[in-house]
Amino acid sequence: MNFKIDTVGKSALNFIEHYSEGDIIGQTVKVFENTVYLKTKNDDLICLTSKDVKAPVNLNLNSSINFLELDCVNKKAIRTSNGLKLETVDFNTKHSKIYFTKKYSQIKDGLRDRILFYLDEINFIDTSGSILDNHSPFFNELSDSIRSISESTQKRELKKLSEQLSRIVGLGNGFTPSGDDFIVGFLFCLNRILSSSNHKHGKFVIVGNTNWASKKFIDYSQNDIVIEPLEVFVNFLLSGENEKKNPLMDLLQIGKSSGIDASIGVIIATVFVFDNDFRNLILTKLNFLK
Repeated sequence: MNFKIDTVGKSALNFIEHYSEGDIIGQTVKVFENTVYLKTKNDDLICLTSKDVKAPVNLNLNSSINFLELDCVNKKAIRTSNGLKLETVDFNTKHSKIYFTKKYSQIKDGLRDRILFYLDEINFIDTSGSILDNHSPFFNELSDSIRSISESTQKRELKKLSEQLSRIVGLGNGFTPSGDDFIVGFLFCLNRILSSSNHKHGKFVIVGNTNWASKKFIDYSQNDIVIEPLEVFVNFLLSGENEKKNPLMDLLQIGKSSGIDASIGVIIATVFVFDNDFRNLILTKLNFLK
């Protein structure tokens, strides 16, 4: 069987091209109906997906496919002249469009208003199972940690963040737990803020017990490797530039709660540029502060 890859992320392309034709690149580590995660021999992640969600590590197919029916579980990934294959299933990247990470957006006037708009919009979203779900068994622990993280961020005490963020690794339900998704959004946004503010780029050491793929998403977020909806949302929030009709809604639709959880991480990262009163307002509106 042969499938055409419509769009290949630049990082995924680099990972593939590191190997010679016939080499075993790695193998599948997690298979869902619409998505397969590959772990390469160099410990890189490649995501094969029929979803229309671009990312530097994604290979986006041009047609729907059920990976479970193809029996892609625990299959070796092999480099081919046209891309790669999972044993007998070929994925052709020869004429694929390449997805690149977008440039940094500078912080522009109106950030406070854009955050308040977000906080109003989130009230209309079903947040059950997310980091905002106060019925979740993880809510109290996540809330306590987020308050501490926001305080260190607002005070610009960045050395504390590695330990504070590590406390919420693996907290929550799902393949990528809420704590992990929060960290991805937080680190990606904070590092963009640091870069746009000519502040020293922060490299945070995050440790904790979570699955391999989720840990890779955390690691990649510090190197500008995130899904397009998250990148577009952060660019919109910081700069006001809107290349999508509704960047917030595009992000919130990712996963059962992954988009919501990542967006909360983004919002908390913005307290770096605000005073303590606005930080408290954000926490109160998110129900993290009584």
